[in-house]
Amino acid sequence: MTEKHLTVILYGSDRNLWNGAPVQVRVTDVFAQGGPKPLHQGRVAGATVDLRLDLPFDAGQIYGVDFSAPGHRPAWQLVRRSDFLRMPEEIEGPDTILRLMLVPDKPGTRDLSQGFQRLAQRGSPVAAAGAGLDEDDYQELEPANRMALLNIEAKLRETFVDSAPVLSFVKAVRHVAVDRLFLLVDASLKDRVARAADFGGAPGHGAPDIPGAPAHPDSWKHRRFAEGNVQLSFAAETELLPGRPGAPVHSVDVDIDLGRGLAHVVEYLDNNVFRRGHKTDQTLIYGLLYAQRILPLYTLDPVAATTSRAARLRAAPPARSARSAPRSRKK
Repeated sequence: MTEKHLTVILYGSDRNLWNGAPVQVRVTDVFAQGGPKPLHQGRVAGATVDLRLDLPFDAGQIYGVDFSAPGHRPAWQLVRRSDFLRMPEEIEGPDTILRLMLVPDKPGTRDLSQGFQRLAQRGSPVAAAGAGLDEDDYQELEPANRMALLNIEAKLRETFVDSAPVLSFVKAVRHVAVDRLFLLVDASLKDRVARAADFGGAPGHGAPDIPGAPAHPDSWKHRRFAEGNVQLSFAAETELLPGRPGAPVHSVDVDIDLGRGLAHVVEYLDNNVFRRGHKTDQTLIYGLLYAQRILPLYTLDPVAATTSRAARLRAAPPARSARSAPRSRKK
């Protein structure tokens, strides 16, 4: 059964159906001999795209599907045989549905300021009194760091170990970086992850440039998706939770992987996802999480929150006279 039907539903960064310009679609055989090979290219309009393609999976093939629009990062997913399996029998079927998001190159982030309130309302441990961040700490973070916090919090909320979300093991926040979190977690989590079937061993990390933080050499990566999996890197030894003597915890370095450890995937991503100077940042992670049906506690503006000076002038009412016209000031 090699003929496959992919139904792709495209969304904008505001989580509404895509209503922008027509997009370029590309399907690539990532593991083709000699390097990634394009199988299909075209231009489509509308939010729903139907693709019927010959996609054999007899040799463990992976196919890259990406959609590009002007001014946006490509929406993409790596498609594997497992995407066509029907549970619980695990019978390979002919069709699947993908839900992808087109995120602007420079999206507005005005909704980030409400992120802490949403964390607190949900009872997230990263915003717990005395252990997580407080609101002042959150608001002082740069937008990219706040996005990292909210993206990883959502990923931990939807990643399970022994039927419990990984987020439920979090005891304190040590540091929020631009691409990862440093957390203190219940000491039992390390052994649980080590024996979990859906986690695999991965290279750990040395000591970060954070006062008091240790190296994190013992590392495991979730394996549910071809890309966008969480990686948990633990310290070798436990420590005591500050202010709570007798409560052992592990320091853990948490980040979200982009699938670049797979052979040939690096070349495909560099040519189709990170081209035109795109960098790996949290807006790209945000789109990946949405494709996995994981919703961080914020939204992105479909266009940049700031507008050009020319656009502001076009939108402004006409000045009554040159003398009374307000003067713009540089910020």
